[in-house]
Amino acid sequence: MGDYTYLVASLPTLSLEASPPFTPEEFRFRCQGVLNDRDMAELDGVLAGRPADGYSAFSQAWAAADAQIRNTVARTRAIALGVESKGFLHSHTGYSVWLDREVTEAMAKANPLAREMGLDAARWKFVDDVALADAFGLSAVLAFAVKLRLVARWATLEEEAGRKRLEELVSQLEERAASKGAADFN
Repeated sequence: MGDYTYLVASLPTLSLEASPPFTPEEFRFRCQGVLNDRDMAELDGVLAGRPADGYSAFSQAWAAADAQIRNTVARTRAIALGVESKGFLHSHTGYSVWLDREVTEAMAKANPLAREMGLDAARWKFVDDVALADAFGLSAVLAFAVKLRLVARWATLEEEAGRKRLEELVSQLEERAASKGAADFN
């Protein structure tokens, strides 16, 4: 594992509430020539959402945590729907009590957007905790990649929500204009 102090020190601070400073693809480009080939392949797996394919302790821990999160979500949804969750669960190593509690709290929120934000906040906290063990190494780079994917996802959701709201407003205006035109015609 390499020491990526300069790369990590140059990375901007991310927030789930702010637009990403660059895309995951641009981040990958920034890492070329800095990360060795093996670590670059590890980054590619994380950016592609396939951390279980990786060799690092970070990737393995993140893959297990992601499976735990998905399992807790599946169990919660199955209970709400009155169905058996067993067929939706995936095995994973380890178990984090605090992560399970955070996911359960997020799933208890009535607002779907707040639920998703709670789940991503739990993911964020998990990768931050794992990256502390290697604050200027590959773990920090991979944690940034996971967080950048989360931020990029929220930016896409906001853009889609804005586009949908605009389309709704345009439709309402068109309907009003059509009904006003019909009223004027009568």
